Amino acid sequence: MTNPQCRVLVLNSKGGSGKTTLSTNLASLLALRGSVLLADLDPQRSSVSWGNRRPASLPKIDLIDDPERDFRGYPARDYVIFDAPAGLKRGRLEDMLGEVEVLLVPIAPSPFDMDASREFLQRLDEIKRFRKGKVRMGVIANRVKARSQAERLLAQFLVDLDLPLVATLHDSQVYVRAALGGLGLADLRAPEARKELPQWARILRFVQTGELYGT
Repeated sequence: MTNPQCRVLVLNSKGGSGKTTLSTNLASLLALRGSVLLADLDPQRSSVSWGNRRPASLPKIDLIDDPERDFRGYPARDYVIFDAPAGLKRGRLEDMLGEVEVLLVPIAPSPFDMDASREFLQRLDEIKRFRKGKVRMGVIANRVKARSQAERLLAQFLVDLDLPLVATLHDSQVYVRAALGGLGLADLRAPEARKELPQWARILRFVQTGELYGT
């Protein structure tokens, strides 16, 4: 693979954390800024299915199905997004971190998600490339109900672990409607989508510059 401008891994060991939602929406946003390759590393092929539904009139996103995660033969693009599966063993995790500069970790505000994420993050700290700061990590709070107890618990969880919160994505049916049409929020004009776009601007800023909102 030739070196693109930016390679992003979307990963959490907990299934159902929102990795594909984050991957596909980020891909649609970056497609407005350059060429994008969305690499689906999950045998479920959810990102590929989404991409196959994407209208030809929208900015193009190239797809590759790579459940073996061998990272070979990828076409050169400005941005590469890896939608990773859950439940990775350490060797696979090390392989993936060796291919990227940015790691985005979606975490849902439930005790089960937070417990699983805590274990996953502890495993990350054991990996040399991550420990040396060669991969910058940011957390995306996902499917959050505004001003709920779950939101407060997740916020405290991130503070306790000293984790960088990049953005908060809210529990909205607009993500479901977008996914059904092979769309991202960047492709929609619905009022619900506009409400979420400031959070995606924060994610984009972190991916491109490493800066967090308010810093």
